Amino acid sequence: MTWWRGTALVAERSLLETFRSRAYRIITAVLLLASAAAVVVPRLVLDQSAHYTLATVGAVPSPLRGALQAAAGQGGYSVDYAARATPAAVRAAVRDGDATAGLADGTLYTGTGVDQSFPAVVAQAVASIEVTARLRGAGLTPAQIASVAAVRPPPQVVVGRADSTERAAVGFGVGIALYLAITFAGSTIASAVAVEKSTRVSEVLLAVLRPSQVLVGTVSAVGAATLAQLLVLATPLAVAVRLGYVGLPAVASGDLALAIVWFVLGFGLYAFLFAASAALVDKVTEASAAVAPVTSVLVLGYLLSIMVVTGDPSSGWSTAISLFPLSAPMAMPIRWSGGQVPVWQLVAAMALTAATAVLLVGAGAAVYRRALVITGHRVRWSELFGRHGRGGTAGGRPSARPAQWRRWRGRRTSS
Repeated sequence: MTWWRGTALVAERSLLETFRSRAYRIITAVLLLASAAAVVVPRLVLDQSAHYTLATVGAVPSPLRGALQAAAGQGGYSVDYAARATPAAVRAAVRDGDATAGLADGTLYTGTGVDQSFPAVVAQAVASIEVTARLRGAGLTPAQIASVAAVRPPPQVVVGRADSTERAAVGFGVGIALYLAITFAGSTIASAVAVEKSTRVSEVLLAVLRPSQVLVGTVSAVGAATLAQLLVLATPLAVAVRLGYVGLPAVASGDLALAIVWFVLGFGLYAFLFAASAALVDKVTEASAAVAPVTSVLVLGYLLSIMVVTGDPSSGWSTAISLFPLSAPMAMPIRWSGGQVPVWQLVAAMALTAATAVLLVGAGAAVYRRALVITGHRVRWSELFGRHGRGGTAGGRPSARPAQWRRWRGRRTSS
């Protein structure tokens, strides 16, 4: 049996068990519903265009009506006009909630506890009309007045913050989702390895397969199952964003696609560490304690990503955290969604994370290979890397356990 064939058999067995699990199917269905709700619910709730009412003494002046209608067309809201006989009636309309704002005798009335954006538009329109009238009275031609009105304020550049608040929110959500996905997948791997070792299933598998085949097959199955759930969650959102169905910039769909790549890198970084740590235990109840160091590193990377990177994505600390391999899978998606990360930093973070994952795969596989054949007690590190700990396998396959090997060698020496 080739190495790849044996690995595929282990992965197929694990995948079938996972897909047959009721819990997995329920979680996948919930993720699909959550993704659909994230697309549909905001559109149903937020798609109601704003509506404002302006109360004036008599009919609203034509120039003011034209300016407000132009602003309403650009802002995506509607404006109604209410004529009142006296300034007191205009003020009463605003006070009683019949109008959003009121204009009478050069005074703008606004209600308490209402959106002040529309009164600001009214005030700007009134001021613009008055300036135009005074310029015309001063003898300026329409062309000169138009040139004065064409003056625009200087462009604004946000320093140290995201270019798009909506896109930054997507990046924040991606960081949390990746942390949860890697944590859940790692816990699943740890539980599977601990159960197989405590129930002696691993010994049956190791009779015909190499430890590396069992390890890679188990990790690949969990990774594929978790990746399928992430695709179920992210694909509808990415398509909706790309088509402009939700109020997010189209570039956010690329951030969601990039999240899948970061999950693969982050999973490869931590999965084999979870498996190796779980192989040290002798009972399933010891698995949580065994993987605690790995979980602590993952939690620390997540907390740094949330507290430091979200606060100031352009700071030196944020850059360092997003490039450090153990925190990059959570930190870089948050920084990238801010729109201020050079492409070379993204590529460098991915390359560093992938290289570190390869190194950790080798280290984790070595620990897993030696710890899996030691049963009866929780494995100590000295047993793995001591002189006798290296004799647990021969030719890539498990031989006699270390204790049995020592007894056999003692009998051979005495004889």
